[in-house]
Amino acid sequence: MKHNLVYKENEKYCSFPHVVRLPDQRLALVFRRASKFSYDAALNGIATHHDPNSSIEILFSSDDGATWSERKTIYNTQYGVNDPAITVLKSGKLLIRFVALNITSSENYHDLGQKIFSHRTEHGLVTNVIGNIVMSSVDLGQNWKEIGMDSVPALGPSCSRDPIVECDDNTLLMPVYTGAPQRSDETWVLRSFNGGVTWGSPSKIASDPQGTHSQLQGINYNECSIVNLSNGHFVGLIRGDSSFHTSNTEFMPVGGVGQLYLAHSFDSGLSWTKPIDTGIFGQPGALTKLSSGDLLATYGYRKTPFGVRARVLSTENWKWGEEVIIRDDSNTWDCGYPFSLELMPGKILSVYYNTDENGIRHIQSSIWNL
Repeated sequence: MKHNLVYKENEKYCSFPHVVRLPDQRLALVFRRASKFSYDAALNGIATHHDPNSSIEILFSSDDGATWSERKTIYNTQYGVNDPAITVLKSGKLLIRFVALNITSSENYHDLGQKIFSHRTEHGLVTNVIGNIVMSSVDLGQNWKEIGMDSVPALGPSCSRDPIVECDDNTLLMPVYTGAPQRSDETWVLRSFNGGVTWGSPSKIASDPQGTHSQLQGINYNECSIVNLSNGHFVGLIRGDSSFHTSNTEFMPVGGVGQLYLAHSFDSGLSWTKPIDTGIFGQPGALTKLSSGDLLATYGYRKTPFGVRARVLSTENWKWGEEVIIRDDSNTWDCGYPFSLELMPGKILSVYYNTDENGIRHIQSSIWNL
């Protein structure tokens, strides 16, 4: 197993990477770059992913991740941003989806105009969710144009971590979640029939009725990775948050991590089976369809020893293989959010963020064999 540094910058907080293979065989990797505010907060043990001075960046590699280009900014406006992911459509067009947040000081909370998603009194900030912004590129990621947002009145603004998925007929599906903190998160899939410009027809994937009144009273089903197995069969791997201890002393009431859950759809995401607890502890899980037809799940591990792990799920008998430990040397729970790509049959590139001995959050990769 070979570990590589992808991107590190002093006094910056870089996280949430996602990687794809482009039609010209290069790799494209996107990530979130946040300011010294986030860097300092993490050093002081009060890590935050809500930073008004954050941007979405892209890197390219022509040698399967051995080296990477200079970073290029895709999006940097008045909003804080989070959780980017790229999709390569069958047409060769690229889409990127990321979350936009309105972040302001506590005394200006009336300017938000929507429900408060987060109130971090230690930072003096309140946040609400603007929604998932969708951008497109027709020149393999060199230039990007904003084309839409997941504005669905029935749900309100939502978040996501995972890439948009293309159906057999070019319809697009976007897994999203919404609910917390007023109730436990519910995860949904939205549909676009016009290339990502507008979104609607929400279908619920998972929800815990115990969480009707508070995120602390039920399982928070949120970040959901979905894979198209063709002929209307989709599989979703869902993060299920619950309270837990990251170590013997550090307790996370919610927003930490819990088990990963699996659900199936046989009608192109319109309805889903009851989520089944996989028995895998992780946050969040990212599914990759392998050349063998099986599925690879890569996930962060936010209990000691902190790091990144993976398992293969057989699509023949739906049994999980043995756990692979990719990394177990992070200095803090604040790490992970991995995505994996199969470079060639059996050879895997996993990207994630890690924390070094100086507390710098940065992007790393690992190349390993199944």
